[in-house]
Amino acid sequence: MRFTDLAEINEFTVPNRQFFVLHHGGVPRLDRKRFELHIEGELERELALSFDEIEALPKKELTVCFECAGNAGVGSHGLVGNALWGGTSLAILLRELGVRPEARDVVFYGADVSEERLRGNSYPTRFARSLPVADALGEDVLLAYEMNGEALSTEHGFPLRLVVPGWYGVAQVKWLERIEVVDHRFMGRYMSKEYVTLRGVRVDGEVVHRATSVGRQKLKSVITRVTRRPDDRYVIHGFGWNDGSELESIEVRIDDGPFLPAELARSGSRFAWTPFRREWTRPDKGRHRLVSRAVDASHIQPTAEDASMYKATPWENNGQVVREIEIPG
Repeated sequence: MRFTDLAEINEFTVPNRQFFVLHHGGVPRLDRKRFELHIEGELERELALSFDEIEALPKKELTVCFECAGNAGVGSHGLVGNALWGGTSLAILLRELGVRPEARDVVFYGADVSEERLRGNSYPTRFARSLPVADALGEDVLLAYEMNGEALSTEHGFPLRLVVPGWYGVAQVKWLERIEVVDHRFMGRYMSKEYVTLRGVRVDGEVVHRATSVGRQKLKSVITRVTRRPDDRYVIHGFGWNDGSELESIEVRIDDGPFLPAELARSGSRFAWTPFRREWTRPDKGRHRLVSRAVDASHIQPTAEDASMYKATPWENNGQVVREIEIPG
């Protein structure tokens, strides 16, 4: 595992060597020359593509931010990154192959293998995640082979990975080798056992927990650093992101003061993160508490307490992140 040190990120995209890394099994070493992507299942025809054939398809580039669904409380919330991804559109391939009407899910299998245990038995299994057909046919879902203009490194999924804009990191399957279109809801380990959010709701005076598989990213922002200018003014910096919905504002609160609007550095990609800054004029010396909250058309980033209320699992935590800093005397 490697965290992105957000305090060190001064660029819009995270350099590849600083982008967070998280694996669920061993790291496979794949040969580009021998690589094949198999696409099969509920299709009018199936297909196997070499890496060269994939690279020869129309290329699309998109800046996408994604966050690990467990990004809370460790590593200064550094399981998040923003990069320019290059590849080809999955939707074009699926449409050419003819998705059958009975198709329900599209399952993506990586080459990484781990051990699954079930009722005392163990067996090897590949990392796999699925998308509903309608989401897999989204125009922005990429079969990506480039990251920030460079070929993917082994740790980031060489030679091919999935990029699903607006979804948590677990959906971005690395070392992608097989795509299967199925006529049922896929119930693999990382859909039905791991990365499942148990969230409670009140029903007739009691709390009832409901399970959902981790999916689209929730609205979130974090303050990453505070810089000092020569005129003794300070600037509060951070990033905000969500599922691609329009971000209306990000606000900053200092100690017990009101939430104040921050300046946003918007980009051309709705799936990229949004850098923000708020000037802080001559703060008092000593310790201060800073917090940010993002706002879109449908949501306000909740407090940490509200985000975790009745929640029995750590996934999809988008609560406000409090930062404590010291202004020197």
